[in-house]
This record gives sequence, structure tokens and C-alpha cells, in this order.
Amino acid sequence: MIAAMNQIRKAPVIFGLLLAIATLGAPASHGDAPIVDPNEGWSVPNSVQIPGSESALFSERSSQDRPYSALLDPSKLSDNSVDPTCAALTDPKCNLSDFIYFAQIPVCQLDSDVNCIESIGAMDSSGTNFPGTFQRYYPRKAQNAFAPDPVNHLPEGATGSLFTIPGVAGPAGNLYYTSLVMSGQGRISGKTDVSLQTISAQITPVQIQAAQYNKPNCAEASGICNSGWVKMQESTGFRYGESGSLGIGCAANAVDEDTCAAKEAFPTGYKFYLKARLSLAPNGWLHGRMSDPNISLTQANGITELQVTASPVAVPVIFKSYLWRDMPPELQSIYDPTTGRLKGFARSEGGFFSSIQTADPNVRAWTVGPAPYEETAFTEINAWLPHVNNTATAIPHYWSFRSLTPRELQSANQCFTNQSQLNGIVTTNATVYSPGPPSFDKEAGNLNYKVAAPHFTNTGDLFTGTYDLVMRSTVARCIYGFSSAPVKASISVLSATGAPEVATTVVGEKDGWLHLSANGFEFSAPTIAVSLSQDAPVVAPAPVAVQPSPAAKVVIPQKKTSILCTKGKLSKTISGIAPKCPAGYKAKK
Repeated sequence: MIAAMNQIRKAPVIFGLLLAIATLGAPASHGDAPIVDPNEGWSVPNSVQIPGSESALFSERSSQDRPYSALLDPSKLSDNSVDPTCAALTDPKCNLSDFIYFAQIPVCQLDSDVNCIESIGAMDSSGTNFPGTFQRYYPRKAQNAFAPDPVNHLPEGATGSLFTIPGVAGPAGNLYYTSLVMSGQGRISGKTDVSLQTISAQITPVQIQAAQYNKPNCAEASGICNSGWVKMQESTGFRYGESGSLGIGCAANAVDEDTCAAKEAFPTGYKFYLKARLSLAPNGWLHGRMSDPNISLTQANGITELQVTASPVAVPVIFKSYLWRDMPPELQSIYDPTTGRLKGFARSEGGFFSSIQTADPNVRAWTVGPAPYEETAFTEINAWLPHVNNTATAIPHYWSFRSLTPRELQSANQCFTNQSQLNGIVTTNATVYSPGPPSFDKEAGNLNYKVAAPHFTNTGDLFTGTYDLVMRSTVARCIYGFSSAPVKASISVLSATGAPEVATTVVGEKDGWLHLSANGFEFSAPTIAVSLSQDAPVVAPAPVAVQPSPAAKVVIPQKKTSILCTKGKLSKTISGIAPKCPAGYKAKK
């Protein structure tokens, strides 16, 4: 079942990208409301559909952050002519001896509610708190909504939420789309066993705009297909599909309302937080698009309160399109002309997509789009950067985090892979980054993390990097074999040539968490190295064996006495310890 779940995670990426071209639910327009910031509203241009084109897209997307709900019967996934979704664990049309779930959880209504978003909000630089106010769900109902089972810890499959944060408004207002998705699997065999494998969340400033959706492929009776498992044309059957365009412009879509939650700019000077109550505790590692994150985990009576607080970050997007015949030879050389894919790789976690599929590169319309954590992304971005003048196409902002995938963790140090607890979070604003947590270079004693991004923003300004590593102190001690004594750390940024980069670094340990941060360094492809150390314990010198001295004899001084000695009329006084009279003298008594 794990293999089936992993396959589902991969499918949304490729199919979702195809939807942008097949137009299951691509918005044709955003109505009259203006997009305030073109960075936030940027989307892929129509050049990706030109016959004979070869395009590259480097952007923030992952198979883990698909905001939808579905309770799936794995036995039905191999036959797309049947609906694999279930309304509850007790749904009679499903055989749920095994099941897979993706739950976009609701907002808490009662203090006793679990597996729900308790609150969101913002804080300014003085620490003043601005709590958010829940407005409504968006869309109003999930495409594949399912009922919770609190006894067995199964979350409710709901939909995204709209909050306002009074007093914290950007150029487009104070409305924020919020989503937290829990996913995992379970088994019913006498006792129901449900596990949490991943978690992902986002907070995004939005404004709701009118959108006209094309729905020719949707075979639902209602004619509406929101994101989720939907029935497509009879030739394709039930598939996962994302409503909306490939681009970055919409944080969420409501096809049933003909609206889009268009992304807008964050207000400056604020940190944002999300707090949730969970009956299944998150574990492993998180990756975030945020800076200066703080994680709070409180557990009591089987409930975990998770709060993540951080600042949003700008993440550069790179897009470039050529006709294959005009593509620079050095770029052509790394791609297979019959497929358009990177040579030596059959596929990528991030997926590839095409509106015209053929082996002829002068007819095919093909776009490569590796996931930002793919190793292949470094090869590709470094090849394309010289052809975009090392400059970003757009720089949208994000506040998001997600669980690292099993694929990302497969090469991680075993100290990082403790699945019984949340081990840490690594965040960066780089376009592409190392898969998983930092890698441990045992010989150098460093935790290394690679990143890459364009050198300049789309306005020509220097783009500078952010990197934060927050991990349990016990994890650091496990890696290095340290004792419980305080840990020292240093952090450095090395350019692609190995030369040191200038960066502001911060290191600290508090409440069982080690915080390391590097900011202000330049791209294009530096390596961030963290070195941990610990003072050697102070060892008391071994006692020196001393031979005892022989006992000294005690001499008791004897008392001197005097006697009077006489000889006729002569007399003498003799003194001593035992005085005696000289010859011829007698002691006078």
C-alpha cells in the first residue's frame, strides 16, 4: 500500500500540469479585479503550447502540497472506470481493509475538536499579536469530502479556509487563504490503525476574483470539477485533477463558484503563525518556504498542539522558452531530442509535461519542470541560468511548510530519520535545494546543504539568500556522538568555487532545539556548511599514590638534676641527667 500511496503522490504533478493545457478547469480570466503585484500573479505564458517549443520552468511546487481531500480504496486504483473515493470508513461501496487518505482539515469550532486548524494570525516586530478571524471555507465543499472517525484518529476531509487578519493588510486587503493537509494510510483488521505520514500547510494573501472555467472534460453530473478525484471523459475515467492553471496566480480555485483566490502580496514587517490541534503527531522532517521559523510542540492527553511561526520569503521563478531549432546547442546537448527529457533520466519527481506529444522536436511542445528538490534540478538550472542572464522571471512570496518525502529522506543520516518524533525543519528561499535534511560529511564534520537560484531579481537587483535549520538538540548529539553538554555551532556559506561568501549567521540553542541561520548570501549555487562542536569534558587529574612515612620515634626528654659533692672542706655541685660525684668526692645527702 505504501507503493500505491507514493504513486498517487506522483500522479497529481504530471496530471495537474496536463490539466493546464487540457483545460479541465483553467481560468480563462480573472474578471475586473486587478492583480496588485505581478510577481504574485505570474503564470506560465502560452508559449508552452507553440509547436516545436522546448521550455523550462523552475518554480516552487511539490507532489506533497496538493490541497485536496480524498479517502481512497486502493483496490480500485488500478481500474479508472470506477470511483475510488469513499465518503467514510463505513462507506458500503468501499472495501477499506486498507485505505489511503488525504485530508484538508477544517477549522476548529469547539475546544474539544481535534485534527483541525485552531488559529492563524500575525505578529509585528514588537511582538504584538493580530489574531485571524475565520470567514468561510473555499471552495465551500470539497470535491471528495469524507467524514471523520475521531475514535480511530481519521481526520475529516474538508477544504481550504479563508481568514481575515484585522490590522494586517497588504495592498489587496487582509484576506488570507489557509490550508493544512494531513495524509497517511490505515488498515481495518479487527482494530482500525491509522497513521500520519505527511503534513503540509500554507498561508497566502488573496483576493477572490471572478474566473470563467472551461469544463469540457468534466463528466460529473453537476458539470463541476473542483480539485480532487473526478470523472473525466469516458476514455479516461476517474483521475486526479487540479482545477486551475499551471501558473502561480491562484492559491486555490472554486470551479463551482467560478472564482479564483488570486495570490497577492504579503504586508511587510510581519511574521505569520498557524496553530493546529492533532490527534496524530507529525514526525520526520519538515521543509519550509519561510524564514526564521519557530516550532512549538505541546503534547497532553493524546493531543498534539503544533504551532509554526515564521516570516514569508520570496522564491525566484525561472521560465524560458525556445523553438527547438533555435535552442542554443549547449542546451540541446543535455536533452534527448526524441523525448525532450534530460538525458540519462527517464523521469523526474517534478514531472514533465507537453501539449503536443511526438518524437519530432520540431513538432512537439515540451516543458521540463523538475521539482525543486530533485538532484537533476541543479544540472538543469545551472545550464539555463546563463541563457536568462542569471535573472529571475518573477519572485512570488510564500509562507508554507511540508513533510519531506520518503524519496528525499532515502539518503539521510539515520539520526535524521527517527519516525517517532518531529526532528526539525529546514527552510530556504532558493529556487532549487538539496533533497532532505542536510547531508553529513563525516570527514569534514559538516552538515552540508546545497542551494541554487538566479543572481538577480526580475528588476535587476541582487537576490540574496536565506537559510534556516532548526533541529532537536538530541538529533545533533546523535549525529556527532555528543554528550548532553552544550553544543557549539558555526555556519558558513561557500561559493561554487569553495570561496567563503559574506553572510549574517545566527546560532542558538533553546528549549531542546538548535537554531542556525544564514542570511544575505549571494547565489548562484553556494553550499551552506554547519559545523557543530562540543568542549571536551573537564577531567580531574588522577590522584598520585603517596607512600606513607615510617612512624617517627617519640623521644621523651629526661629531666636534669643536681647533686652536691664534698671532699673534706671542698665541695662541688654536679648537674646532669644522672650526675655522679668525681673520684674522691662524696655526694652530700
